[in-house]
Amino acid sequence: MAGTDEERARILALGDSYTVGTGVDAEERWLSKFVDRLREDGESAADPVVIAENGWTTDDLDEEITERDPDGPFDLVTLLIGANNCFQGESPETFEPKFRAMLDRALGFAPDPDSVVVITVPDYTLTPVGEDNDPDEHAKRLVRYNEIVREAARAEGTRLVDVVPPSKRVAEDGSLVADDDLHPAPAQHDLWLERIYPVAAAALD
Repeated sequence: MAGTDEERARILALGDSYTVGTGVDAEERWLSKFVDRLREDGESAADPVVIAENGWTTDDLDEEITERDPDGPFDLVTLLIGANNCFQGESPETFEPKFRAMLDRALGFAPDPDSVVVITVPDYTLTPVGEDNDPDEHAKRLVRYNEIVREAARAEGTRLVDVVPPSKRVAEDGSLVADDDLHPAPAQHDLWLERIYPVAAAALD
C-alpha cells in the first residue's frame, strides 16, 4: 500500500529534452519507467517534479528553477543538461562554469551528494539530424563536455550514470532513434534505464 505524501520518495528531475522525453509518449521515457519500476519493486514514490523542456540550455534551466522554486529537499535529484549548449556551439570553457553552477543548484535540493545522480550528455552526432550538422566538430566538443560532467560529479561526490555508450548504438540500429530523427526512441530509453535504475534506486536506499 502506498505511503502518505510525507512517506513517499520525492524525486526532482532537472534537464532538457532527454529528461522530458521529446519524441516519445510520456509513459515511454526513462523517467516514467524508472518511477514505475520503483513502485513495482515496492518503493513508495511520488510522481516526480520535472523541470525540463525541449531545447533548454543550462541558462534556460537555471531561469526555470528560479521561476518555479521547487520545495526541497528531495530524496533523489537527477541532472542531465548540456546537449543544447553543445549543439549551439558553446565552447567547453564557457559550458564548464555553467554546468558546475547547475550541479550546485541540484545539490541544494538534495540532503547529500549521494542523493544526486548526474547523467552524461548523450551522443546525438550519430542520429540523422546530428549527421547533417558538422558531426565531427560536435563529437569533439561533446567529448570535452562529458569530461567536464564527469569531473564535476567526481569533485562533488555525486553518483554518475554514463548513457553515451547506448546513445552510440544508433549507428548500428536506427530503431533506437525517434521519428524526429534526433531523440531516443522508446527502445533507447530502455537501454538508458538499465544503467540509470540501479544507480538511482540505490540513492534512495
